[in-house]
Amino acid sequence: MKLRAISVFLGVPLLFIITLVADAHGTGTPQLLNAPAGPYLLSVWTDPDPLRADEAPVVVAVVEPATQEFIVSDVVVTVRLRLLADPTVELATTAGSDDTNRLLFAAEFNDQVTPGRWQVGVSAAGARGASDEVTFEIDVAPARGFNWLWLGVGGLAAAVLLWVLASMRGGAARRRPRAG
Repeated sequence: MKLRAISVFLGVPLLFIITLVADAHGTGTPQLLNAPAGPYLLSVWTDPDPLRADEAPVVVAVVEPATQEFIVSDVVVTVRLRLLADPTVELATTAGSDDTNRLLFAAEFNDQVTPGRWQVGVSAAGARGASDEVTFEIDVAPARGFNWLWLGVGGLAAAVLLWVLASMRGGAARRRPRAG
């Protein structure tokens, strides 16, 4: 019984650490909120803050101005990034449905951007018509590089797993009936 208490004592914090590390992007830092763009209102978030060269998602919400309802179908959202230091460097993509929140659209520019100041442009086109492009500027930091937290969490998980397995094996040996 004492062994199980120790296992729970060590295992529960490990689960909390894993959920923190595996946390998906939320909406992030608001860059534009309900910006009028033709027949739509567009809101844009980025996460992390600042964006990094290896982690640069842009999340967009398209809203119907009159009803304030999210538009999630029959609309195409385009996200464009232009490097301000060299305007010939431009990236554009069509945002897909966000994995975390189906009311939003997400565009990933991971490992495509370089550190520096970028202009982000967002537009939408659908049954209600095409929007104007709304823009804002954002800084992109260098790539984070190797994340030592993953190594630490992996090592902790392996140590706890080995300890639990060894404890279970030792408990089974103690429960064997003795020969009379």
